[in-house]
Amino acid sequence: MKSKSHLRRTVIARRDELPPHEIRRLSEAASSHLFALSEVRSARTVMFFVSFGSEIDTVPMIHGALSEGKTVAAPTAEPATRTLAPREVRDVAADLAPGSHGIREPQTHCRAVALGEIDAVIVPAAVWSEDGYRLGYGGGYYDRFLASVPNAVRIGLGMEMQVVRDVPHGPRDLPADVLVTETGVRRFRRGNEDERRSADGGPHGE
Repeated sequence: MKSKSHLRRTVIARRDELPPHEIRRLSEAASSHLFALSEVRSARTVMFFVSFGSEIDTVPMIHGALSEGKTVAAPTAEPATRTLAPREVRDVAADLAPGSHGIREPQTHCRAVALGEIDAVIVPAAVWSEDGYRLGYGGGYYDRFLASVPNAVRIGLGMEMQVVRDVPHGPRDLPADVLVTETGVRRFRRGNEDERRSADGGPHGE
C-alpha cells in the first residue's frame, strides 16, 4: 500500500489538473446524488465543509440546503487544538470569510451550533477508499470532530478520481457511512468498523 503522503500528493495533483468547468460539472452531478439521500432529506441540521482549491464545490450545495429550510453549519478551525467548532451559516456572502488556513469559515457573529444538533456531517478528504475510509489533509481536524458527533451520519463527498482501493487507517479512524461522488452512492454497513462492506452488494446504492 502506498504511503499516506504519496497518495495525498498524487490524488491532489491529479485533481488540481481539472479545469473549472469540469469541477463544476462533477459537483453538480454529485450534488444531485447527495440531496437524494434519505439521510439528507430528513436531516434538520447538516454540517458542510466549505470547499477550497480544486475540491468539489460545496457552496451551491449550502445554498441548496438553505433553500430547503435546513439549518446549515460549517466548521471554524481552532489551530491551537486542531479541532473544529461548528457555527451556523445563514448567508454565505455575509457569514463566510477566509480563516486561519485560508479556507472560508463562519465568522464570530455566527451562532455556535451544539454538537447534538447535527444530524449529518458532509465530510471532505484528499483520498477516499472503496470501503469508506478517508485520508485527510494531515491536520487530523475531522478525525477529532467525527469522534465528537457519534450520532450524526457521516457522508463522505468527493470525486470518483479521489477513490482508491485502500487507504492506510488505524482502529480509531472513523469511516463514512455513505460516500457520494458524481457517479453515485456507496453505502457501508455500520456494526464492526473494521469489517465494512457494501450494504447492497455493489459500489453504488443510489
